[in-house]
Amino acid sequence: MAEYIVSARKYRPVSFAEMVGQEQVAVTLKNAIRTGHLAHSFLFCGPRGVGKTTAARILAKTINCENITADFEACGKCPSCFSFQQNSSFNIHELDAASNNSVEDIRALVEQVRFPPQSGKYKIYIIDEVHMLSTSAFNAFLKTLEEPPAYCKFILATTEKHKILPTILSRCQIFDFKRISIDTIVSHLKHICEIEKIEAEEDALHIIAQKADGGMRDALSMFDRLSGFSEGKLTYAGVLENLNVLDYDYFFKVTEALLAEDLSLVLRLFDEILKKGFEGDDFILGLCEHFRNLLFCKDPGTLKVLEVSEGLKQKYASQSALASADFLVNCLNLGNQCDVHYRASKNKRLTVELSLIKMCYINSVVRMDEGGEKKKLKPEPRPEIKTERKEEPSPEPDSQLARGEEITPPIPVREIATTEKAIATRDPVVSNQKPTVLTKSKKVLTADSLDDLENSPQNKILEHLQEEIQGEILLLNAENILKLWDEFAGRVPDAKRGLKIIFNTFKPVLDETVLNKVFVKVQSDIQKSQLDEIRNGLQNFISKRVGAEIALEIIADKEVDTGTKPYTPKEKLERLIQKNPAIKKMQQQLGLEMDYD
Repeated sequence: MAEYIVSARKYRPVSFAEMVGQEQVAVTLKNAIRTGHLAHSFLFCGPRGVGKTTAARILAKTINCENITADFEACGKCPSCFSFQQNSSFNIHELDAASNNSVEDIRALVEQVRFPPQSGKYKIYIIDEVHMLSTSAFNAFLKTLEEPPAYCKFILATTEKHKILPTILSRCQIFDFKRISIDTIVSHLKHICEIEKIEAEEDALHIIAQKADGGMRDALSMFDRLSGFSEGKLTYAGVLENLNVLDYDYFFKVTEALLAEDLSLVLRLFDEILKKGFEGDDFILGLCEHFRNLLFCKDPGTLKVLEVSEGLKQKYASQSALASADFLVNCLNLGNQCDVHYRASKNKRLTVELSLIKMCYINSVVRMDEGGEKKKLKPEPRPEIKTERKEEPSPEPDSQLARGEEITPPIPVREIATTEKAIATRDPVVSNQKPTVLTKSKKVLTADSLDDLENSPQNKILEHLQEEIQGEILLLNAENILKLWDEFAGRVPDAKRGLKIIFNTFKPVLDETVLNKVFVKVQSDIQKSQLDEIRNGLQNFISKRVGAEIALEIIADKEVDTGTKPYTPKEKLERLIQKNPAIKKMQQQLGLEMDYD
């Protein structure tokens, strides 16, 4: 059986052209070789696993190559290249500073420097993890590093540049290696999958790349482990299970529940996540990243910043259309506060749950006034109403909406002496409902309060309750169905923001194949359950206005197209000018030109 070689070694680059994610370093080093402007000492800095030692080995092999190619790469066939590939070169020395960090080790190295190479052009020393050298060892190395023999080159590599003495830094030509992007890692893993005949889902490779945190070596190590476990087939679910990563779908479900203000579902999803073995801080950090991605989807310019697969980008863009930027920013702020206080909290679960509760009711707590300023709702003082008997409690808004009734706020009245007058009415929406009796208070006002009541900005609720829903009988067609849908949407109270979003985002369709059937498609089961709660009232409302019994069907379909897209900068400006024409006048007076890039 052939000896197994891990992918990090098997696919280790052997030329500048094969270096992955560090093209800027490869081009600079090749240009230095081409022009003959090679420094006597190099310092390669950067995170672990990004190719520092590999680049040092390629540079050492190339500058000692006896038959360098036209594009300034090592030939790989000459005696110098062959001995280096067999780890038997006498001119290229690798030293691990982590285990050889004393002053005696450096003095022994300095003694070796005095002898010129027996074959080849240069004697090259690669010192890895150079920051581990002691201060005395650094000082013993200073003079040799500053003025080495012409045939000697030093290549130092480190992950912690700040630990190296400034006197060493000033004597080296410094190259900063960057973290390798997720897309680059995914592309390299795909290439290896083709060679090794491994089937891999793109989402699975994206998870590996994200978990590697910019390090190709870590990505290849995880790839080896997962491909061995899955027997040559990498799946998204298998990678999530083995790397202990929380599924993206949980964050989409939690966000849907937050937008719908379904606190029960939010807390149940969090409990399910905890039972799977994930910590609360891992969940809140993942949720904050999810909100950040949704916020980036608000503008096409930042959409390309997301380092996720194309399929996942579409899901982010779709959900971003349902969430306002104000909601996402507030959720990010609450998530960040939770992360800051999590470690100091004695009840860590409660800390996360409190943050989720606040997120769930952001849309209910924050409102936009007529001037566009955000204000927190404060309970208004309830007026004193003198009555002869205890008033019946008003019906709940949800129950009124489910019956198709219009919800109207109460009016503050200074002094009202009530007498009861029975008014027999019938519910305007539910056709089979028995007649009910509502009471209307006869107003007896003082002279001082009469003007205040007539000039009140609110409608007169006592007269409004007497009115029935009036409207002409409309023809049953697609245009009138949309008109009635929007009319009913106007009855939804501002407090039910999630329901308002559903009405504005999704529209009904008249089924031409089935008589008197209307259906509407939504994106999730949560949205379907919200519409199911008011389906009877909505169905009866439409039936009354078209003079025929209507069957309303609500379908949950994840693939449904919302038809919405983020505003472009030009569209945002046009909306601002529409709201405030003074902006256009100011632009003309100052001679401003708009840059939409």
